[in-house]
Amino acid sequence: MSNAISSIALVCLTPITDGNELGAMELPSYGIKRIQAAVVADPALADCQLHMIDLMRDDVEGYVETILACEPQLIGISMYVWSTPCMIEVARRIKLRRPDILIVFGGPSARKEVFDLPIYPAPHHVLDALVSSEGEETFTRIARLPEASKQQLESVPGLDVPAISGWYSTGPQVPIACLDNIASPYQLGLMPRNTVAYLETFRGCPMSCRFCEWGATDSATTVFSTEYLIKEMQAYKEWDASSVFLVDAGLNLNAKAFKNLQAAEREVGFLARAKGLWAEIYPTNVRDEHLQFLREVNVGYLGIGLQSIDPAVLKDQDRPFKQERFEESVRRLAEVSYCEIQIIMGLPGDTPEGFQRTLEFARSLPVGVRAYHCLVLPDALLNRSKPEWNIRFNPHNMAMTSCLGWSEADFARMRAYNTEQAQQAGGTAGEFWWFFPPQY
Repeated sequence: MSNAISSIALVCLTPITDGNELGAMELPSYGIKRIQAAVVADPALADCQLHMIDLMRDDVEGYVETILACEPQLIGISMYVWSTPCMIEVARRIKLRRPDILIVFGGPSARKEVFDLPIYPAPHHVLDALVSSEGEETFTRIARLPEASKQQLESVPGLDVPAISGWYSTGPQVPIACLDNIASPYQLGLMPRNTVAYLETFRGCPMSCRFCEWGATDSATTVFSTEYLIKEMQAYKEWDASSVFLVDAGLNLNAKAFKNLQAAEREVGFLARAKGLWAEIYPTNVRDEHLQFLREVNVGYLGIGLQSIDPAVLKDQDRPFKQERFEESVRRLAEVSYCEIQIIMGLPGDTPEGFQRTLEFARSLPVGVRAYHCLVLPDALLNRSKPEWNIRFNPHNMAMTSCLGWSEADFARMRAYNTEQAQQAGGTAGEFWWFFPPQY
């Protein structure tokens, strides 16, 4: 029996700035490719036409016309901070012209709190449902519905559905018990050749920092097996992947996942031959086995989250920190790789003077420093802040404009200060500030 939904459009907006950050390396979108792989691997959807749409530019009318030309019955839209205004407007215009098409949003910014921001139209005029957790199984269940209707969506768990009276949930989604069952876009040959490969060894995060989207995810208990990771890296090799981007919350935040990665690398040896491994690493958990692994592979970049050196600020953000242990770990990591400390300007409870002390401390270490303007992200400060922080932000780009300890004037003054300091250090200024280490 043929499937009721015979045409699907998967939509995303990959910003060119992501690729610019790494020079000439191409960074294709990964989340939407995971959904594509799930659809392609599902035998029940074998006869379904699947259209991938990524214009890589903020072009609302271009997206609308391209999508409608495919005549889809179901549209899946991947939403991130940078693509939110564009994608919401695209969906609104499609709903006006073709209200019969099912529109489902997913991705890190696909949350009720974002759609409820006053700058956007009523959610029920934009979408039919959003997936706020793992999307592979949920989206394929939607694609297998016997009828492409909003009523049928109520049978699919794991969805938030908008209505005139507000949102309602279709019930909790059972987490994926075995991550190896998730189809790989690399093993299916769906990723472009000679681009950066994305490596995922586990999902979730064991920490719950309020400023971070990872902090509200499921606990990091499920991992990809060694056998799965071997197949992944063999696929990277077959498709001439240039470098590898680790998308985990951190290289060393799940002991079992790290051991599986070690074993897979011993079998395949891909990371030792690649142009570089790009990863985040949590400094407090750095052990000898992590340093040994980093010596054996070709590391291009290690990101080290610091955010602030003020214990009270970090405690308020549910972020554990020991400065002595941090400094020791950074110096050890700097011996095996180029590293960058990441700090945040504008955390609630911090001050411009406190941020300057953090910046000075970070720049005193033999690594690069990257400073970010604080964002009010979903699953983070957008819905996990404290009332007394009095958060105000720009809803178009989610940048903090004022909060406890920071006025609008403070932000303007410190942005100018960061720009001046970064340029004097031979770094760059823009969406973030990049300070190179003295020996760079």
